[in-house]
Amino acid sequence: MFRVHTAFRSMFLASAVALAGCASVPTEEAGPSTIIRGGPILTMEGDQPAYVEAVVVDGGKIVFAGSDAEAMARKGTNTVVKDLGGKALLPGFIDPHSHFIDSLALADRVNVSGPPVGPASNPDEIVAALQEGAAAKSLKPGELLLGWGYDENLMPKGQVLSREILDKAFPDNPVGVIHVSMHGAVINSKAMELYGYKDGMPTPAGGVILRRPGTQELQGLVMEAGYLPMHAKLPSPNEEQEMAAARSGQLLYAAAGVTTAQEGATTQPMLQQLQRVASNDGLIIDVIAYPFIVDLESILKSNPPSTFGKYNQRLKIGGCKVTVDGSPQGKTAWFTTPYLTGGPGGEKDWKGEPSIPLDAIGAMVKTCYDNDLQVLMHGNGDAAIDFIIATHQEMAGADIAKDRRTTCIHCQFIRPDQIAAFAKMKIIPSLFTDHTFFFGDTHVANRGPKQSSFISPMKAAIDAGLRPTNHTDAFVVPIDQLMTVWTAVNRQLRSGGTLGADQRITAYQALQAITINAAYQYREEASKGSIAVGKRADLVILSADPTKVAPEAIKDIKVIETLKDGKTIYSQP
Repeated sequence: MFRVHTAFRSMFLASAVALAGCASVPTEEAGPSTIIRGGPILTMEGDQPAYVEAVVVDGGKIVFAGSDAEAMARKGTNTVVKDLGGKALLPGFIDPHSHFIDSLALADRVNVSGPPVGPASNPDEIVAALQEGAAAKSLKPGELLLGWGYDENLMPKGQVLSREILDKAFPDNPVGVIHVSMHGAVINSKAMELYGYKDGMPTPAGGVILRRPGTQELQGLVMEAGYLPMHAKLPSPNEEQEMAAARSGQLLYAAAGVTTAQEGATTQPMLQQLQRVASNDGLIIDVIAYPFIVDLESILKSNPPSTFGKYNQRLKIGGCKVTVDGSPQGKTAWFTTPYLTGGPGGEKDWKGEPSIPLDAIGAMVKTCYDNDLQVLMHGNGDAAIDFIIATHQEMAGADIAKDRRTTCIHCQFIRPDQIAAFAKMKIIPSLFTDHTFFFGDTHVANRGPKQSSFISPMKAAIDAGLRPTNHTDAFVVPIDQLMTVWTAVNRQLRSGGTLGADQRITAYQALQAITINAAYQYREEASKGSIAVGKRADLVILSADPTKVAPEAIKDIKVIETLKDGKTIYSQP
């Protein structure tokens, strides 16, 4: 056998790789850190599925992606060869929108969601779940108890959770059950005392505070601006607890294959907590925080615009966030036409309304645009999206198509004419196809089948030349990226049938929305979102290739392993 001298061999391989347009190979005998091979490797490069046989990782980056033979030729004495055993390798999933900070507190809250997410399908079952949770944590009189996931739309007809029900079950404890939209809660009398709610108090502009029929006594449900007094004071892990809580929260994301997460409405205390965790090397995934409008001014004083857009120990301040309206399932989204079922408090001719004064939103957008900061604008109803378009036109000045990466979060009931406007203005729609399954039946009842069938129109956005992303808004629904892909491909209702079959997309397009398109949304397309030389080795191993299984089987695919910068951060038990 002819043996090539080591130096000559290295020079030969380096030249061959250079001619192929790839990065040079390591010349040390130790070799690269990892070679991954032995299964389908979907690169997410290009508009059609493309595969390589092997990937070589070194220094946390991808240094080669191509044939198995070329990859194995780089193997050194210290190289670990990871065999996929037929499983699929993809770039790590990128979360286009969620509320990462909630993952730190989730373990201390009781899941009262409806099936399949949680155990409760009526008020009695919600109370039972709360009582079980209280017993598990040995709740003492006077201590706060929080639940999450309440959805009145899933309750038997006419039944709702109320202050009275919670008072009877918990007379000595403040109790709050956070609405599935995360835009409100049902609270009992002790919680009202804790958070400053009183019978007879006025309803703030942009808020909902339900009353007992015929009185000014509070029923228990508070939403939007009416929820802010409670939301601002929700407990979070203290400084002694936050490191462990942050790790537990990140593992929820890592177990879903997510290597970059968003904190989508960051207050000053939240940002300070994330900065403490990051400074103590507590982040194992990348987290991108978006200061919320209510605290933006104070955050900018301690974090000037020049500090935005840069990672510091895996934490980046991405830009600014504003919420224009509420949620369609909570009947607080802002539409141009009335809800078919009235308002959340029985209001007639109810179209929803802005959740924050419009002049304040305009001022924030101007501040952010003037400082070249990305803006995320939450808008669900078509009236809210009209306002987003008008505000962008006003604040963008002469160049409405400048590359700002302005993003409409949720953007669910966007109209075809608004999609065309987005294409002209280069506004990114971050859609939410999980709604088709979790809340689609509710939308049909509230908005009618025609408008509801166009909810989160991924196909129309793609056809218009846009690069839509698709998110979970966790923890409105679980952080489950394969479920998100499944909903985009199938658009199945919880009750059966399909909602908007013409807006179904391919599995590959659905994966683009949580990989390369999401990287683009964050201005990170040069370093993330696909498997290519020079990009970070953020990777996920799946039990099967989503583009190769039957569409209905996508949600059953499992995350086997998640790697961040080439290192395993999650492995399936």
